[in-house]
Amino acid sequence: MTNKVPFSDEQINCFVDLLNNDLPDPRDNRGKLHSLALVIVGFVLATLMGREKLSSIHRFIVNRAGWLAGLTKTKTAK
Repeated sequence: MTNKVPFSDEQINCFVDLLNNDLPDPRDNRGKLHSLALVIVGFVLATLMGREKLSSIHRFIVNRAGWLAGLTKTKTAK
C-alpha cells in the first residue's frame, strides 16, 4: 500500500519526537497496546487527509500500522 501523505518523513519525525519527549502518557499501563505517539500521529494524519468518521480514521490507522510504527519507532501490537 502506498502511503501518500502531504508531509515529509522528517516533518513527521519532528512531530513524533515532540510527542515522545514532551507529552506525558496519562493512560493506565494495564492494557496499553500502542504507544501514545502512534495513536496521535495516526489520528492527526488521518484527519489531515480528510478522514472524518471514527471508522474511517480507524481503517486508516489499521491499514498503515506498520508504516506508522516505523515513523514513530514503536512496535505494533499483534
